[in-house]
Amino acid sequence: MKSSSALFPVTLLRADLVADSFIEDTYLLKPNNSSDSSVQIAVTRLGFHLESNDERGVPVILFHGSFSNRSFWFSGGGKGFAKFLLEAGFDPWMVEARGHGDSPENNHYLNNNVENYAQYDAPAVQDFIFEQTGKKAFWVGHSLGGVTVATAIAGNYIEDSRIQGVVLFGAQVSRYPILLRMPFVRAVTRLILLVKKRVSGKGIGPEQEPIGIAREFVRWAGLFTGWRSSKGVSYWAEMENKNIPALAFGAQKDKGDPAKSCDKLIKAFGEKSQFHLLSKKNGYKQDYNHVDMVVSKPAEEEVWPKAIEWMSFTFNQ
Repeated sequence: MKSSSALFPVTLLRADLVADSFIEDTYLLKPNNSSDSSVQIAVTRLGFHLESNDERGVPVILFHGSFSNRSFWFSGGGKGFAKFLLEAGFDPWMVEARGHGDSPENNHYLNNNVENYAQYDAPAVQDFIFEQTGKKAFWVGHSLGGVTVATAIAGNYIEDSRIQGVVLFGAQVSRYPILLRMPFVRAVTRLILLVKKRVSGKGIGPEQEPIGIAREFVRWAGLFTGWRSSKGVSYWAEMENKNIPALAFGAQKDKGDPAKSCDKLIKAFGEKSQFHLLSKKNGYKQDYNHVDMVVSKPAEEEVWPKAIEWMSFTFNQ
C-alpha cells in the first residue's frame, strides 16, 4: 500500500484486518498549511483484503457529522455505508475531524470550527487522495460533515475540477434557533461560551466538539450574518457560480436540520442538484430522522441504493 507523499508528511498509522474480509489503512496527514502546525488529520481507506490499488474504483471522501468519527460510516463489526460503497465498486476514504477518532487534538483544538476544516483540512485531503488515486472524487457528508463539504466548495478551498459529485445527508446552513437572532440572547450565549471549552456528545455520539464549533454556530445564526466566512464573505453568494452534480437527503422527522433547509442548500449547487425527502408520503418505509437516514437497516435497504444509483449515473455521464 502506497503511504508516502510528495505533498507533506504522511504516516501509515495502521493497517487493520476487519471482519476477515476488509482492510482499513489509516493515514495521518500533517499538511502544515495553517498557523497551527500541530494539525494532523486521520484518513482511513477501506478496501478488500489483498485487493490491489489497480482494482480500486472511484474515490468517495466521507465526512462524519458532529460528536462522531469514522465509525459512523464503518463499524468495528464490518457494517456501514462505506462497506456498501466498497461492495458497489467505489473506493471509500473516511476523514476524521481534528481531535476525533485517530486525529489527535491540535494545539489550538478549542478554536477548531467548520471554516478551519474546510479551508485547511479538506484541501489537504483532496490533494492527498488525488495524489494516491489520480481520480476525481465524490464528496459525502452527514450533518456537520456535509456543512464542511459545502463550505469547502463555496469558499473555493477545494478544486471543483477534482470533484465528481456531492452527496449530503441532513446538512443545512440556514435554519437556526430564532432566539439566537436576538442581540441580547446572542450576547448572553457568547458570555456562556467564554467559560466553556467543549460541547459534550453524551447521549448523541462518542465524541466531544470544541467550543469553536458552537461559537461559529452562534455567528452564523445572526440575523445579518448567516453562512459567511470569518472575513465576512458570503458563502451563499459564492455558490451562485457553482454547477456541481449534487444529491441531498432530508429526513421528515429531522427537527434540528429540517428537510426544507437541506433542500435549500443543495439547490445552491446548481441545476444538476437533486433532493429526496425521506418520508412515508414519498414512498419510503418510514419517516426518517437525523441519524437513521444513514445508520439503520431501512436506510441500508432503500436510502443507500439511491445514493449508489445516483453516483454511478453521475460518474457515467
